[in-house]
Amino acid sequence: MSLYEECPQKYKFRYIERIPEKPRHFFSFGSSVHSALEFFYGVKTLPAPSLEEVLNYYRQNWISAGYKDKVQEEEYFADGEDILKRFYQKHISDFQIPFFVEYKFDFKINGVPITGRIDRIDKTPDGKLWVTDYKTGKALEKERVLTDGQLTLYQVACEELLGAPVARLSFYHLPTLKEQIVERHSEDIVSDLRKKVTRVADSITQGLFEPLPAEQKCRWCDYKILCPVYQDRGRKNGTPTLKAAPEITQNQQPAEEDLPALVDQYGQLCELIRSNQEEAQQLKKKILELFSKKGFVRAFGKKFEVNLLEEKSWEFSDKKQVLALIKKAGLYERALGPRVERITEILEDEKLPAQLKDELAALAKKTLKKDLKLNSLN
Repeated sequence: MSLYEECPQKYKFRYIERIPEKPRHFFSFGSSVHSALEFFYGVKTLPAPSLEEVLNYYRQNWISAGYKDKVQEEEYFADGEDILKRFYQKHISDFQIPFFVEYKFDFKINGVPITGRIDRIDKTPDGKLWVTDYKTGKALEKERVLTDGQLTLYQVACEELLGAPVARLSFYHLPTLKEQIVERHSEDIVSDLRKKVTRVADSITQGLFEPLPAEQKCRWCDYKILCPVYQDRGRKNGTPTLKAAPEITQNQQPAEEDLPALVDQYGQLCELIRSNQEEAQQLKKKILELFSKKGFVRAFGKKFEVNLLEEKSWEFSDKKQVLALIKKAGLYERALGPRVERITEILEDEKLPAQLKDELAALAKKTLKKDLKLNSLN
């Protein structure tokens, strides 16, 4: 959603046409530090990991993509180590196992599917939730935490899926170890978020991907060479624009400096992949239909074999009523909030009382997802 607001055309390139951006060192750095903190707080029982264990995990899971050279990478690596050392020294004395670490959520706002991940969720003494979002970039504006849409979305997701009110929201700026904390966002802010989600979703559905050029953000955009604004400016200013290259076969290798040819070859390969994926999906559908018709779970060709994979899932219509049943049965902590996969484990537990099982099942729609596992016979 934030990317669409930044530039609808860029959103289209990334998520509709699925053209990947090149790796960025600041994303790699942030992911590396986040991963180490996930390891630190991700323990199931006390004690907390030692500092050396955290640093070893950081070293072993360091992401090297996107740095301009070895010198820059080493500088960032050292900065990350320093952040983790100072963070550990500051927080090891008050260490507590969070309610959730890297909580992945999936729900709908006004019918619009929303997915995301929250760095850390803690429980306050009165049973409410405290949402923390780590930041590794430049210092944040003090006012941002008061109305930030990302934090508002996290608040809505937590209250919708975990069945407890959010008391606090915070940005934790790791380089300075400073935390900006606010009370939960107001209902007016939540309402604005819901309207924004609907507005953005409607615009995407209608195919509205008008570019929003600005010198600062366009300067570093990987899609600049594909952007119609960039091409239009080139024509108006008399600057030569890139011409389409002739069709390239798979065996042809364009010269390294022949950028139009490289772009076209990349595009053709992406189209080929999409086309092959669609054909493969149709073949999979036909195989699954034959498996269902004949009762097969395995089949062989001359070079490959396929095995039937079945995945059961439940879709709950009334999450609040599900939560009430889970709490009443004393199973809330086991479910860690009404996440479908956790409730499914409870629902299919042979030791679950029959009455509770029937009540939960009455609130759900059971589906059986079928897939294939392909193995080479060579």
